[in-house]
Order: sequence, then structure tokens, then C-alpha cells
Amino acid sequence: MSTSTASLPTSTAEAPARFPVGALLLLSLAVFITVTAESLPAGLLPEMVRGLDTDPLGVGMLISVWALTVIVTSIPLARLTARFDRRLVAAGALAVFAVANATTALAPTYELAIATRVAAGVAHGLFWAIVVVYATSLLAPTHLGRGLALVTAGGTVATLAGLPAGALIAQLLSWRWSFGILAVVALILAVVIALRLPRRVPEPALPRAPRSSRADASLGPILLFAAAALVFALGQFATFTYVRPLLEVAAGAPAAQVPVLLFGYGAAGLLGVAVAGPLADRWPRGSLVVVLAGLAVGFAVLTLAADTPLMYLALGMWGFAIGAYFPLQQSLLMRISTDRTRTLASAGVVVTFNVGIAVGPWLGDLVGGAAAPTGATALSGAATIGALLLVIAAVLVALRHPHRD
Repeated sequence: MSTSTASLPTSTAEAPARFPVGALLLLSLAVFITVTAESLPAGLLPEMVRGLDTDPLGVGMLISVWALTVIVTSIPLARLTARFDRRLVAAGALAVFAVANATTALAPTYELAIATRVAAGVAHGLFWAIVVVYATSLLAPTHLGRGLALVTAGGTVATLAGLPAGALIAQLLSWRWSFGILAVVALILAVVIALRLPRRVPEPALPRAPRSSRADASLGPILLFAAAALVFALGQFATFTYVRPLLEVAAGAPAAQVPVLLFGYGAAGLLGVAVAGPLADRWPRGSLVVVLAGLAVGFAVLTLAADTPLMYLALGMWGFAIGAYFPLQQSLLMRISTDRTRTLASAGVVVTFNVGIAVGPWLGDLVGGAAAPTGATALSGAATIGALLLVIAAVLVALRHPHRD
């Protein structure tokens, strides 16, 4: 089952017929850098505690203030920059991001480090609000799924390789070098994107004849997708925060086996990203529904049979679904939204996803946390079913009220 692509964005330059692999790889690398920096303090916990004269809670706050900043600023900044060249907005956000992370690397006090994380969070939120929209404008409709999968793969690789690499640099040199290297790479990417990637300025609104005051038909599905992203992220982080006790306590895996299991989880995520692109182009609606249904089954197994060999299959299903979800969702969201609502749609999903990230660990702890991790997996399964229902509702509303740009 396919989805109409007639509503893909218009701009001052048409999307090329060829697959722009070079441009997409640059954007994917930028995604990798930003996602790595977002959660890097978690991987540098002991080094940053000593270097900033704080405690583990203080280092955790460096992540929390980032997420809160993204939630508060993403949509206003996306609206403020909506009529500018998307290439320059992305490059400018990366440049600010680079300066903020360089300042984090040099911060002599914890208070200054907090301030730099706020600045980096502002840049991160704007970059993520625009990067999918900009990538969409570079792609022909038939390449949308594969293109967005390639761009968003940077986030998956960041969790698999970015954090371990940052931790290794901190151990060999200093935690400040970890942030400094990210800053240098981000600045280089900002310059290359500004100078080498295609210009994309949204078309100015044309004068229209008087029409009904009804809202854009894509707003309903966009709101449902945003709600699905919130519930999905809540479910993911309610359990992933306690994945180690889940594997050691509930599944009974030896401590030495846990890194291998987590590597398998990450590898399954990369497979999910790789498969999501072709699936999004061939079956954009059905694929997302099937992935969410499979994830709900995986969480059910982790809740009821974590101490059986089925755990390995469920862990693989979980990793695959996490890798596939974001490119599948973003591809379908870009197809459903109009050129007037596309930036708002992208920014809105970024905001609600971050709300889920912030709330998920707290709810996971409330229902069991590290002491009883199967309570968290039960919550995650219920949340996944909720996200599945919201996605189905979004698709049905979009089919029932098709829009026209």
C-alpha cells in the first residue's frame, strides 16, 4: 500500500531525480554529532564529576536542561526561521552548536557548563526541526524513505558508537577533548553545508481567492503523530533507562554477557534503519504499523518471559523497531504534511519526543525501575500499543481528509 507523494515540498529549486547521497551523508554526520553531544555527559559521568566539582545528579542535569531547552525553543525558532534558506538555517544552527560545545569544553565552572548546554540545546532543537524538512526538499518522492533513513541513521550510530568513542577519548585524554572534537567537527560541517549543499528557500505564499477558514487538513494527522512520538519515546525510555537490571535481574544474564547483548540490540537497530528506507518508499503506512505491533509483542515477551530464550528474540525485535521507527514515521509525516505545515510537523515531533524522553525514566522508576524492571517493560508495551493506535488514527484521518498544497 502506498501513499500519495503529491504534497512533497516545493521550493525555489526542485528536488533532483538522482539520489543525493553526498548531501545526505553530510546531514547524517551532523545528526550523529548532535545526538552524541546530547547524551555525552552520561558517558563521561565520573570524569565530569571530578572536572566540574559536582555530583552525578549535577551531571544528569546537563542532559535534562538540554532536553528542556529543546522542548521550549524548537517550535518558536522553527516558525521564526521558516522563510529562510533551510541550508543556511541548518548551517547556522550547527555553527552555534559548535561554539556552545567548545565553550563547554573550556568551562571552568559547573554554572558555565549549564549555560553552554542551554545554548547547545537551542541550536540542537532548531537543527532537528529543520534537518528532516531540508533533507526532504533534496529528495525526489520515490527516494523519500531511503533518504530520510540515511539521514536519521546518524542518530542510531551515535548511540551505538558515538557515546563509547566519547568515553574512550575522555579516558585517554580528558572529557574536555570529547566536547572539543565534537565542536570542531560541527563547525567544519556547518561551513561545508553552507558552501556546498543546495539552496532551499520555501516558496512565498501565493495570493489566494477567498476560501473557507478551515484549518489545514494535515494538522489533525500531525497532532496525532506528535502524540504518538511522545508516547513512543515515553515507552522506549521507561525501559531502556533500566535495561541493565532488566538483562541482569529479570533475564538472569551474566554481567559479562550484557555488553554483547547490548551490541546485538544496537546491531538490530542498524538493521532496522537499513530496512526502513525501502519499506518507507514501498509500504509507508503498513510498515510503521507492523513495526509498532512487533515492538508491542517484544515488550510482552520481555515482561512475561524475560528469563527464557525468547528474550534474545525480543531484544532483537526491540532494537530493530527503535532503528526503524524514526525514519518510517518521519517519511510518512513528510508525505502527509503540506509545505505550509511541514516545518511545524518536524519541530512538533522533536518537542513531543523530548517530552517522552524526560518523562519516561520517571514513570519507569515509578512502576518498578531497577528493582522490578518487568514493571517498566509492561508500561512500555502499553505505551507502544497507544502509539500504534495513534498512528493508525493519524493515517485514517489523513486518508479521510486529503489535503492539497
